Amino acid sequence: MNYYIDFDNTLYETSSLTKLMLEAIVNTISKRVNVNLEELTLEVKNNFNSTNDNIFIYGTKISKKYNVDENEVLESIENIIQNGEKFVFEDAKRFLEKLKQKGHKIILLTSMPKVNQEYQMKKIIGSGLAKYFDNIIMTTEYKFKLDINYKNGIFIDDDPIYINGLYENNPIKVIRIRKPNNKRSKIDLENKNIEEYENFDDINIA
Repeated sequence: MNYYIDFDNTLYETSSLTKLMLEAIVNTISKRVNVNLEELTLEVKNNFNSTNDNIFIYGTKISKKYNVDENEVLESIENIIQNGEKFVFEDAKRFLEKLKQKGHKIILLTSMPKVNQEYQMKKIIGSGLAKYFDNIIMTTEYKFKLDINYKNGIFIDDDPIYINGLYENNPIKVIRIRKPNNKRSKIDLENKNIEEYENFDDINIA
């Protein structure tokens, strides 16, 4: 069976990564210049769009504003990403291991803005999950408009937009992961034919 699985907020707690990367920027800058820590924290946090912005470009921009060596800031960000195994959901890792044991094909299907392709790959490598995937598909297009055999796959995602779009392609099954701290989990699906789970351990693997 072919399992197409999303990365961000499905296998990997991206919101926690973002929080620590922004904290790293703040801490690095505050060590080099005399600034109001609270004001700097608010500025760094409020001006970053986690969906569209590239964290490295953003780090460089903030570094230049405060006349801090950008290499120090970028290194602090890189260190957080490289040690990304702690952001992997433990139940997700167990699920991938079970799929491997049963001989299923696992394809990572992840989307991102064009400016974030290198960043996305760094996250995947830092997560330690790359060893589980038979293939990695990184796309800047909608996941339901790609040249893949949807009817021969099971798709797992967290985003209602992709969930609904994938369902229209008549796959074997679409499964929604609905983690409690994910902002998208607050959105209810109208389609009740789509299975929803908080925990990968509750998913039945054939």
